[in-house]
Amino acid sequence: MGMPACGGSLEAEHVTKIYRLGEPRSVFSLRAIPSLFRKADRGRQLTALEDVSFRIEPGETVGLIGPNGTGKSTLLRILTGVTVPSSGRVRSAGRMAAVLELGSGFYDELTAYDNTFLNAQLLGMSRTEVKRKLDEIFGFAELQDFVHAPMRQYSFGMRLRLAFSIAMALEPDLLLLDEVMGVGDLQFQRRSAARVRELAQQGATLVVVSHHLSDLTRVCQRGLLLRGGRLVADGPIQQTLDTYLEGDQQEPAASARPEGANGQNADGASAATAVEISSVDVLGESGREQLEFHTGEMVTIRLTYRSTHPLDRPIFGLAIYREDGLYMAHCSTDASGFHTGRVQGAGQVQLLWECPFTTAGYRVTATITDSTGSQILALAHSVAGFEVLPRPGFSQGAIRLDGQWTVTSQ
Repeated sequence: MGMPACGGSLEAEHVTKIYRLGEPRSVFSLRAIPSLFRKADRGRQLTALEDVSFRIEPGETVGLIGPNGTGKSTLLRILTGVTVPSSGRVRSAGRMAAVLELGSGFYDELTAYDNTFLNAQLLGMSRTEVKRKLDEIFGFAELQDFVHAPMRQYSFGMRLRLAFSIAMALEPDLLLLDEVMGVGDLQFQRRSAARVRELAQQGATLVVVSHHLSDLTRVCQRGLLLRGGRLVADGPIQQTLDTYLEGDQQEPAASARPEGANGQNADGASAATAVEISSVDVLGESGREQLEFHTGEMVTIRLTYRSTHPLDRPIFGLAIYREDGLYMAHCSTDASGFHTGRVQGAGQVQLLWECPFTTAGYRVTATITDSTGSQILALAHSVAGFEVLPRPGFSQGAIRLDGQWTVTSQ
């Protein structure tokens, strides 16, 4: 693989995109004829993006984060020139390539060989480049035995793998990816993530949209968070992910704190500084840090804290989220019937449990509250993570449902 000459730059200035809802007004549609004699309904509008501004420097790797329907894909289409903003403008420098819809340009009657040439050239590669990289493309997709098969014989998964492989064979200065890092099985996803990281290390500028949050933390340095079409956070990727997962939880927690007139807690110390979470580590059965597990394997989560003032029976809690943001589980010392007593200074709390989760990436959020659970003293969002690897018989659903079977005959 070659090396990009340099990373491209990208800038959005006050970008707004408004879609007008209503009947079509094209003269080529018979259904539109009545609407041609009416004024456009300007009241029915959808604002997909509102006043979005940012600059991406050469060589930066940026994750575009946000809930579904918040404008991420619309923004990528504006950045690539597929659609134009209603107001504002976009500037870019360098050779740009975008992968917005995997497999959308394949023709069923052509062979995979012919489709690869066509797709790669549409993405900006020359015919000479395609010839040179043909073996690499099919090898990465593990489709060497199906090069000359008609595309109609390809399964959906095979199409996605080939499309992603074509995209990864590009050597752009600026690469934009929209939900393409989660295709294929886990092994292919890991190779895909490794290829994206390789492009970043070579100096390419990357903008990635993905709901696989663990992929974003591995690949991206910076995060942009969209909510309701507006840019609400821009900073280091982990900080932006924390903001995304946290949502509006901190505000109500702060207002619920039973503080005195000077903003202090019952011990006379500021709730924000009385105790802090120093670190959260995920350990294997050996007692050493471990990032990969199998379903049913024993896991230890170790929370290290430091308190500057005595705390009476604080509650330590751990929440686990799947990489797509799904809230999986919560456990606390209080819910388990474990009373911590009076703590002060530095210490550790450990939870040993049997992993019930199926194949995916997971993030851990830690909290320390007062003895009633109503006052949050310390909060660390998405502070640690681990992956659950495939295991035969445990690939369906979100968790393993274990129990005792009984079969009777009548």
